[in-house]
Amino acid sequence: MAGGASAAAAGVPRATGRDLRLDFFRGLGLLFIFIDHIPNNAFSYLTLANFSFCDAAEIFVFLSGYSAALVFGREAGREGNAFAMAQVLKRCWALYVAHIFLFVIYTAQVSWTAQRFENALFIEEMEVAAFLNEPHVAIVKALELVHQPLFMNILPLYIVLLTGFAVALPLLRRLLWALVAVSAVVYAIVPLVGFNLAAYPEGVWFFNPFAWQFIFVLGIACGWKAGVEGNPVRIPRGAVLAALAFLALAVPARLWVSVGYFLDGVPPAFADLVYQFANKTDLGPLRLGSFLALAVAVVHLVPRSAAWLASAPASAVVLCGQNSLQVFCLGIFLSVSAHSLLLEFGHDISLQAAVTFGGCLLLLGAARVLSWSKSRKSRRAGGSSGDGGGE
Repeated sequence: MAGGASAAAAGVPRATGRDLRLDFFRGLGLLFIFIDHIPNNAFSYLTLANFSFCDAAEIFVFLSGYSAALVFGREAGREGNAFAMAQVLKRCWALYVAHIFLFVIYTAQVSWTAQRFENALFIEEMEVAAFLNEPHVAIVKALELVHQPLFMNILPLYIVLLTGFAVALPLLRRLLWALVAVSAVVYAIVPLVGFNLAAYPEGVWFFNPFAWQFIFVLGIACGWKAGVEGNPVRIPRGAVLAALAFLALAVPARLWVSVGYFLDGVPPAFADLVYQFANKTDLGPLRLGSFLALAVAVVHLVPRSAAWLASAPASAVVLCGQNSLQVFCLGIFLSVSAHSLLLEFGHDISLQAAVTFGGCLLLLGAARVLSWSKSRKSRRAGGSSGDGGGE
């Protein structure tokens, strides 16, 4: 008992009924997002995006859907659909407030950096010129979630998807697979009809919600089956073998594209085909297939009881996953700071290493402090954290 209390006080994940795989891979995805958000960073070639046609965005969206079903589905079972829907909308509001706060900090940070280092191109690169040109319009568009500067596009997607989840929640118990089928149909017709939402000052949403809803709904279905019905989706042995075979082909192909880009060794026709089927905005089928194959392989190769999930390094990443919103927001601030430092002082590999690993350590440290604070409050209130939270 004393050991458990001391572990909680130190902010270390305790052995509960919680599936630490969710937190670990969500935390790993957040670290990847931070690293990938530093442009021209050599260490970004170590992240998932360069070994697969998908990246951390798919991890984030799928696990967000999974966690939403897990947490709010159980809430609906205990307190009823109306209360659970209200809790989902409360979460949406928290995400909305966080996004607007982050938007203000982001624009101020970019503007100050551009002025401090006398680099007007930084404003254009980070896509805040519209805000500086007509702030009275841009702030309203930001409140409407349609003004999305660079790196500021995944929270609006999450808010929209979670709002849709609140509407669909009462239907999940009886119509789960019907909703999945409808979601698949919408995803399939998106590239045919060009569905998307308009963005400000021009263009469309970088993450098309009509396409990305499918991977979110798949996460909901898996989370509902595992957490609410207690009957996880069974993966046939044939599906596991197919996933491993797909990855055996996709990983070398992705590496070839990554290396060939610099060596000018990728045939233009192949590059065009990859772009078409791995389009990120519309969640191209190659991206979706890569993620699903990777998810199946991970579920098969990493059991829930894997001992390494309790190791010190894994526990540090788990804490990031359990404090995902705060870690994500801090990661945006740190990635902009790292980018500005590299622009001003050069892209020497030692400086890249310093900002990359220094930023990761700050994120891990912040997650530990947040978990320690939560555990102290929980013990003082005599409460406990629920399974699957921390989204």
